[in-house]
Amino acid sequence: MFDGKIELSDWDQCAAGHQRSIFAHQLYPNVLIKVLKPESRGEGGTRRSKTVRFLIRFKRFGAYRTFQREVDEFLEQARKFSLADDEELPIPRIFGFAYTDHGLGLVVEKITKGDGELAPTLGELAFSGRLTARHLRMIDELFERFCRLHIVMMDVNPGNFVVTDRRGFEEVMCVDGTGEKSFLRVFALSRRANNAKLGRMRAKLLTKLARILIHPAAVCGDESVRAALEPYQRQTGQRVRLRALSPQRAL
Repeated sequence: MFDGKIELSDWDQCAAGHQRSIFAHQLYPNVLIKVLKPESRGEGGTRRSKTVRFLIRFKRFGAYRTFQREVDEFLEQARKFSLADDEELPIPRIFGFAYTDHGLGLVVEKITKGDGELAPTLGELAFSGRLTARHLRMIDELFERFCRLHIVMMDVNPGNFVVTDRRGFEEVMCVDGTGEKSFLRVFALSRRANNAKLGRMRAKLLTKLARILIHPAAVCGDESVRAALEPYQRQTGQRVRLRALSPQRAL
C-alpha cells in the first residue's frame, strides 16, 4: 500500500498533541499516519525531554517508545480473538509502519462517523456543548469493556476518546493512550491492579471533562451533564488554562 517514502506535505494534518502529529489523506479514507514531532525526537531517535532523567532518554526505542507500547497492547488484544469471534475492539486497528519525510510513521485505523468524517473527540463535544448524558453512560460502558478485555492504558485525555456511529449506533472508542508504561508490567500482569487503575483513569477523564465545561470559552450545553460532573470539578477556583483543556486531539 505504501511503498517508498511518504511525503506528508501531500497529506492533511487532522490532529496534534504534545509529542505526535496525525495525518489523513482522501485517497486512503480508512487510515491515519501518526508521526513524532521533530521537537520530541532527539539525535538518533532519542527521546527529547527536559523532565526525563538523562539515562531514560537513551533507553531502547527512544522517542518511539510510545509506538512500541501502543503496538504491544494491540497485539495483546488481537491475539485473543479470531475473525470468527466477531469481537469489535474499542481501540483502532494497527496496520503497520511507513517511512515518511517526518520519520517513521505508525499506520492506524481511522475512526470515523457513519458519513465518513473523522469522529469527534469527547473534548470537542464538551467544548461545543454537545456532550450528553448518553455520552457519560457510554464512557462507563467503555471502561467496563476495558476491564473485561484487560486493556491497559498509559494516558487519559478527552482528546484520546472519540464518539462514532459507524456501526449504526453511538459508542465511545479510545484512539490513543493505550499500553503498559510500568517498568514491572504490573498492570499487564494483574487484572486486579489494572481494574483499579482503570477506575482512577475514568475518574480522571470525568474530572477533565468537568473542567472543560466550566471554562469561559466552552458553550453551555446539557445541564444534566453539568450536574452529573459537578462532583468532579475542582473547588480551588483557579483559572483553568485553555491549552490544558483544548478539545484538540491529544496524541
